[in-house]
Amino acid sequence: MRKGHTLLELLIVLALIGLLIGTVIPGSAALADRLAVEHQAARLLTAYRSAWVAARMQQRLAVLRISADTLSIRTVRSANDPDTLLAWLAPGPSQGGVTLASAPHTSVFGPDGLGMGLANTTHVLVKGGATRRVVVSRLGRVRIIP
Repeated sequence: MRKGHTLLELLIVLALIGLLIGTVIPGSAALADRLAVEHQAARLLTAYRSAWVAARMQQRLAVLRISADTLSIRTVRSANDPDTLLAWLAPGPSQGGVTLASAPHTSVFGPDGLGMGLANTTHVLVKGGATRRVVVSRLGRVRIIP
């Protein structure tokens, strides 16, 4: 009875492991891109819903500003009032390595929860081969489209 393995057996095992790794790594990069884009799309959805909740709870105008660098919600007493209160601030999609292919956008939610200035806005998020569109209706309904 022999102990150990021959050099040929070890080389065959290493070749098989190399083949497995070579097929798994390219797929994992695409998966990582898709997960990053999904995460940023969910963050945009959360931003819109948080602005709606802030407007309803505080009975004030809630101004949501979406740019590549930041997502922010400010509340305002009335349309002509210069005094704003920062209600929420988060990093934008670029902080997660995702490109916001659409222009920065500002939306306003009234105290009754109705959206103003939305007009069927579409935010396009891209990373690698992964793309998601976040579509917002005039009234503030948000959906994520693959």
